[in-house]
Amino acid sequence: MDEKVKIIIERVANLFCEYGIRSVTMDDIAHTLTISKKTLYNYFKDKEELVWAILKYLNEEKQIDFSIHENNDANAIEELFYHYEIQVEMIKNHKPAFVYDLKKYYPEIYIHFQKIKHNRILDSVKTNLIKGKKEGLYRNDLNEDIISRLTLMRIEGILNSDIFSIEELVSTNLFSEIYKYHLLGIVNDKGRKMLKQKFNKIDESVKISTI
Repeated sequence: MDEKVKIIIERVANLFCEYGIRSVTMDDIAHTLTISKKTLYNYFKDKEELVWAILKYLNEEKQIDFSIHENNDANAIEELFYHYEIQVEMIKNHKPAFVYDLKKYYPEIYIHFQKIKHNRILDSVKTNLIKGKKEGLYRNDLNEDIISRLTLMRIEGILNSDIFSIEELVSTNLFSEIYKYHLLGIVNDKGRKMLKQKFNKIDESVKISTI
């Protein structure tokens, strides 16, 4: 990607996340970038094309995050903890105004990238479950398809619900409980021993962060 295009995308993405998509005009964008609107249109023919480019860029960055860790030598449990760290960041960085505007004013773009996100999460979780069974860490009788979809449902449910406050959503305590709730349901005895060590580290980090 051209470096100038990348800079535009990253800066405009920040604008959209902070103020929403609808309220930010092409004039606002040109002013923020200190370029003329004509120059901006040389890169993107209209606002919709710019929105599309931003979603494509953000999606590719997220795919890189998943791929980097899946290609290393970590076992399934270590890998799953990394996936959850990504999910925590997804929720922390969730911008309701941005998502609302995207869904309302650019529904085709929203649906397209929602499908990509869902498939990425489903494939990642399912691959991890299969890996964990092969490594003798997860239950042999677990259903990868059902658990993958339950995981996706939980993520979407947290993002689109008012059951938890914003403060709770970004808290380490909440995700410590989510880890335990999910992981203890899929591991076998061997995996449970490894989890105990992991949970002790998480609980210790919670104590340190609250001091």
